[in-house]
Amino acid sequence: MRVKYNYLFFIVLLGFSARAQHHYKSYSAHHSVWQAIHVSKDIIKAKIEVFEKKSLEKPLMFLNVKHKISELNRLSNSLSSCIEKLQEEVNTERVLYALLEEYHYKNIIFTNNGKLSAKGKQIKVKIDSLYELSSKINIHKLTHLEDFVNNHFKTNGDYYNEEEDKIDYFNYLFYDKSNYGIMMSLSYLLLDVKTFQLLYLGTVTGY
Repeated sequence: MRVKYNYLFFIVLLGFSARAQHHYKSYSAHHSVWQAIHVSKDIIKAKIEVFEKKSLEKPLMFLNVKHKISELNRLSNSLSSCIEKLQEEVNTERVLYALLEEYHYKNIIFTNNGKLSAKGKQIKVKIDSLYELSSKINIHKLTHLEDFVNNHFKTNGDYYNEEEDKIDYFNYLFYDKSNYGIMMSLSYLLLDVKTFQLLYLGTVTGY
């Protein structure tokens, strides 16, 4: 089934723009990634509404696909909600205007010895659940779906820093442990979740 990538182009472009601006610690970078996230949410909602109408017309034909989409949305929304609640608690404005103590965000996600905190572990569990589901719903082992989840959600994969030292997934994800860096990394993770939802929806529905 042919995947239509047009609707992803704008989102990817916005995400790339945000990453390019990341080191400037600007409002523009944060705005760009959140604009991409909101556009993604709107497209996901619209695509699901269209699919629901089709599945009502031919319930047996779309039964299995409907179940897979439902599970994907459930786990994706659970991870998204976890990230958004954490960001709301910390408050984006306080990060952007440097009103927080140094490494405030880091101390929420990591313990003093560098391990994941309770909230960090909660995020990991939800990422792992999404990764495991991705294998189950990608029954045809489509490369573009496999590559995406392996590059973004594989917490037991091999990752390396700029010095080519091997590091774990979360130290790779949160390579910049400043308040701004972790805030943006969480936003990128949220965008990755939405992008995967769009990739899968586009693949199984063909629109």
